[in-house]
Amino acid sequence: MALMTAEEYRESLRDGRQVWVSGEKVEDVTTHPALKPMVDAIARIYDMHHDPKTRDLMTYTRPDGTIGARTYQIPTTKEELRARRLMTSAILDDISPTIDRFGDETVTPLFVLANRKEMLDKYDERYHKNALAWIERLQSENLFMTSGNTDVKGDRSKQPWQQDDLDMNTRVVAETEEGIILRGAKFETGAPYGHVAFIKPTVGYWCEESRDFAIACVLKLNAPGVRHICRRRLSGNNTDLNVFENPLGARFDELDTLIVFDDVLIPWEDVLICRHHELAAYIRSDFSRWSAQAFLVRSQAKAELLVGAALLNAEQSGTLNIPPVRSKIAQLMAYKATIDGFLLGAEEACQPTESGFVMPNQQIQNAGRVYCSMNYPKMIDLLRDLVGGTPVMLPDEAMLRSPETGPDIEKFFRVGNVDAETRLRVMSLIHDLTASSYAGRATSYSMFAETPVFAQEGALFAAFDKKKAVNRAREMAGLA
Repeated sequence: MALMTAEEYRESLRDGRQVWVSGEKVEDVTTHPALKPMVDAIARIYDMHHDPKTRDLMTYTRPDGTIGARTYQIPTTKEELRARRLMTSAILDDISPTIDRFGDETVTPLFVLANRKEMLDKYDERYHKNALAWIERLQSENLFMTSGNTDVKGDRSKQPWQQDDLDMNTRVVAETEEGIILRGAKFETGAPYGHVAFIKPTVGYWCEESRDFAIACVLKLNAPGVRHICRRRLSGNNTDLNVFENPLGARFDELDTLIVFDDVLIPWEDVLICRHHELAAYIRSDFSRWSAQAFLVRSQAKAELLVGAALLNAEQSGTLNIPPVRSKIAQLMAYKATIDGFLLGAEEACQPTESGFVMPNQQIQNAGRVYCSMNYPKMIDLLRDLVGGTPVMLPDEAMLRSPETGPDIEKFFRVGNVDAETRLRVMSLIHDLTASSYAGRATSYSMFAETPVFAQEGALFAAFDKKKAVNRAREMAGLA
């Protein structure tokens, strides 16, 4: 089967899915103004698989001689791991360094399941077979797989099974001959314009009482009983953003969604874990093995954009040669270069897995994602400090174009040889990076989407070579 094209992707989304934006049901997600920009962005990724300039980055030759989507290829060599990084970088370079959800990250839990055959088979031999079958299908069809990770949770002082309303956490309510019945909800990015979602087990204390919440499966996003309740638009009043004023928010708002599961049937062939709480606890701790590489590539692209925006501002304002300004820009550069080091180091020191795949070095990679999550908000503060208050005092495009107000805008927003429109475009970009609704959402996403920092720190603690460090300290203390 040939890989899906951009137009085939758009057509595939006209499948009866139940999507709501601002209280209104969406008839066609490919044309609705709140969703169309990101549908078009994802469609461009499909084009890249066929574009002679990028198809070698985006595809690979499968063992049977057919062409597969590299997004869904499990790395078996260092070269294939590097190819994944270059593919993700190419997507961010082509579309926007600020987009986050397009499949390369969200498929990786399937890689983990494919790697853990022996463990899965102890519980149910269908789990591993189902994971392999889905990887095969994704590779050959290039469906857009998003995720289903974050439960509503309800009262945070209670465990999932203690909630007054058990639907606050996604759970299995029945098993039938056809499959399992899923009830609850998950927050997710990209669901209204995705094909399928990998539903992850609920986070909580794993014990016999939590077995109904131990669920992993592939959900078809147009399945009966699935409802997509989209968050409010960044404009706040259900109007379209202006690309001049919001160059990022107007084009790349990944409309986060509450996916509601109203007694959804998941066929057995799509079930990956069901009511095995010990398995869910163990497997969930493995889920970042490959996904963190994609997170670091995204962080790298965002960091480069921050450096570029800071340099543009300093060049336009005439402050580039002022030592304190250079100092702050150098800190942004150091942030970006450090991410480079984590990415390349984890790749160069990659590790074999239990089943012969290759994954980034877990110690280096986990340290990298802790570093990125902790420091991105600080880098935003640095850029804000460099630019000052101008980004929150900008006139809109209409004021610039108006014959009555335009001359004043041109006079007072011109800086030397830099005309007002050029200056306003740069300031609008920085506004979308530091001060807009889009900026706020992006900062929160960087802090929590890759799990909260304390959970990342836990993964780093588990992956770190503690024995070697302790032995070194014992030797230096004269205890060896």
